Amino acid sequence: MLTVNEAVHLILEQIGPLNCEKASLFDAHGRTIGENVRARWDVPRFTNSAMDGFAVRWQDVASCRPDKPVSLDVVDEVAAGYVSKKAVSSGKAIKIMTGAPVPKGGDTIIRVEHTASRGKQVEIQKNDGQGGHIRRAGEDIARGQLIIEKGKLLGPAEIGLLASVGRSKVQVRRRPVVAIISTGDELVAVDQKPGPGKIVNSNSYTLSCAVQQIGGIPQPLGIVRDRRSSLSKVFEKALNADVVIVSGGVSVGDYDFVKEALGDVGVKMGFWRVAQRPGHPMAFGRIRRKPVFGLPGNPVSSTVSFFLYARPALLKMMGHRKVFLPVVRARLEHDIKTALGLKEFVRCFLRKKNGEYLASSTGTQSSGVLRSLSLADGLIVSDEQQTLLRRGGEAPVILLKTEEISLQEEIGF
Repeated sequence: MLTVNEAVHLILEQIGPLNCEKASLFDAHGRTIGENVRARWDVPRFTNSAMDGFAVRWQDVASCRPDKPVSLDVVDEVAAGYVSKKAVSSGKAIKIMTGAPVPKGGDTIIRVEHTASRGKQVEIQKNDGQGGHIRRAGEDIARGQLIIEKGKLLGPAEIGLLASVGRSKVQVRRRPVVAIISTGDELVAVDQKPGPGKIVNSNSYTLSCAVQQIGGIPQPLGIVRDRRSSLSKVFEKALNADVVIVSGGVSVGDYDFVKEALGDVGVKMGFWRVAQRPGHPMAFGRIRRKPVFGLPGNPVSSTVSFFLYARPALLKMMGHRKVFLPVVRARLEHDIKTALGLKEFVRCFLRKKNGEYLASSTGTQSSGVLRSLSLADGLIVSDEQQTLLRRGGEAPVILLKTEEISLQEEIGF
């Protein structure tokens, strides 16, 4: 039986990035770029004013001070998007708005706060130095400069950068289509009242949202009954996707037919069990380079296994360089018993006190209690050789809700 680390490495070494497709900037957000991008022009494209004020010649205003202002004739006014047809000559000034091109002859901008208007003249009372408040052409980006490297994750700033150099479309890694299958005679649809011995199919929704959250395209294929022929038929359809995720039926029960059905469609399995809790019956295989994940049927086991194995694999397929959830060290607020020989992932609350993370269990760790995972800020990770995590000791914690933890820290909780 594989350890968690062995299983993760075995999966990721068999995963490669998907091919690229051209996408609009809005659709490219949150994806990794598949090409190097160089600037088509300077940014800014022209020398412009960084302030509302007056374009002047430095030699005319160098000596000004509040008790000895300099008066200049205002010969024009230029707003952003327009170009003055006049030049700044000796003793003259041109009123200018932020972003407007600096007129010829002007080499310094005087902020409007440092001036007083006197009819067709302006009184310069103070300056901020020679060349002040002027943004030079190419100051940010020079024409031909490499601005985004292949493999970069495109966030809002990168999308804006691409727009600033006139790139409306770019090559990005494809989003993987992920077929999601829930198996089991006990399952009923979410809008169906469960009868005796039946439960609502929550895994399809949990896993679909988890795929969607990281940028994948979920393709839920519904509930499949515990019949080998039914499973094989649905798996054949699922192989049209880039990835297949099936939950349930991967254990060793009399009605767990997933292994046989996957074999029927040609999937070669790499492993079937991992030394962990929750999620012991965790499977992985491939067919035609497509990864196939067999997740446990219990909701928590299924979701935790997705976080540990399917999530990093999908991110790698999308070209991401950072594929794992963040991990912090936290001090335990109470003893936690763990099983020898298994790496356990304990659902926990996190809080910050004096700059230190403190962790406490969310309560019952049953693999069927999805609410405890909903409450959890993270997963405390125990080593396979540990049987007790002691109060006051430190342990690694996988963060599940980084935004909420950050917010709690900011407001002093």
